Amino acid sequence: MDFYKQYPSGLRLVAKQLNNFYTVSLGVFVGVGCVKEDASTNGYSHFIEHLVFKGTDKRSCLQISEEIDDIGANINAYTSKDSTCFYTKSSSEDMEKCMDVLSDMYFNASVPEDELEREKGVVIEEIKMCEDTPDDVSQDLISQALYYKQSLGQTILGSIKNIKYSDRHSILNFKNKHYIPTSTVISVCGKFDFDELDKLVDKYFEQHCDKSLTLPEPEPQVNYTSKFLHSFKPIEQSHLQLAWGGYSLKDSERCANNMLASILGGGLSSRLNQVIREQNGLAYSVYAYPSYYTNSGTFEIYVGLSPENNEKACSLIEQELVKLLDSGITERELARARIQAINALYMNVESNMTLMRLYGRSMLKLNELFNVENDIAKYKAVTVEDVNSIARHILTKPHASAYVGPKVDGYDCVSKVAVK
Repeated sequence: MDFYKQYPSGLRLVAKQLNNFYTVSLGVFVGVGCVKEDASTNGYSHFIEHLVFKGTDKRSCLQISEEIDDIGANINAYTSKDSTCFYTKSSSEDMEKCMDVLSDMYFNASVPEDELEREKGVVIEEIKMCEDTPDDVSQDLISQALYYKQSLGQTILGSIKNIKYSDRHSILNFKNKHYIPTSTVISVCGKFDFDELDKLVDKYFEQHCDKSLTLPEPEPQVNYTSKFLHSFKPIEQSHLQLAWGGYSLKDSERCANNMLASILGGGLSSRLNQVIREQNGLAYSVYAYPSYYTNSGTFEIYVGLSPENNEKACSLIEQELVKLLDSGITERELARARIQAINALYMNVESNMTLMRLYGRSMLKLNELFNVENDIAKYKAVTVEDVNSIARHILTKPHASAYVGPKVDGYDCVSKVAVK
């Protein structure tokens, strides 16, 4: 059974009751990520995600960990480009303790100066770790190439400079600006009583919320760009990416778009996997995938391979894209993509943690209840022409591109892939 409530402050609660479970997953979603940052604050959303674990007015960093460990629960967080989530998973009878800890972190993070300085070192090392991970660098570059000089083109982690020179005042100002009830969703999935849950949310969140109903800062509109960006690194592989502007979270074409990505570069039977990996042995990893945001979306292709095979791989990608646009997909490919998508949804609903994330994001970004049956119906309704039309709409546009790897002749071949 699904539950939804909006409180007077603007705080929203969404919940999925699963009485055959012993556990409950609880998430606090905040609509802030690099999409809400400018050049001087890039990285603050992720840094705050770290800092709220470092102590509150009534709990030290160690006490937060000990209270969760004492009940055998899990606590963690993540930051994406457009949201931050703090979450726990516990036995159902310990839901109140988890609610208490998460609300304390959300409202009362004290950000002590000593913890701030220590955590700067941790986050800076995380940034350096990503710089040493070429596929992460490639993903950051392709975002920058598609959203050049726009907030979505920024990295989630931000720059070392921004983190190093941040101070407690600027961090708390940023947090207070974005951690507001109208930009916050509580998502709960698992075994619970809704009346009890409602009382807990009121006690630990709503009663502490600012009731001024301040509206969140809107996410900016975007302009897709078609830059080529590269980063030379002394590594064994080249990492090539292409990206096109696609569909947003609001668009009805999302299911057909997901199926296009599956057919082109999903499982081992997908077109790019067959031609690049299975038939030519050029790569271990090659795939296509979409990403969705409030006002935009992306459709991307990635391949990692030896530098001497860059041009051959790009030629094969171009041939497959041209073939797709000229001849379209087949009924068999559509049927395979449909069953893959539907079964993936079934697998997702067997995890209350995954469901918590699906419900939370849907409510945060679309103000809608996630409904797996609606999505299944949409996948069943997709036709061959729907997918072919989306392919023509996306893949005939100018694309952004990125290269990470050693400096070799023809490293920019990914920028020259053309399908018109």
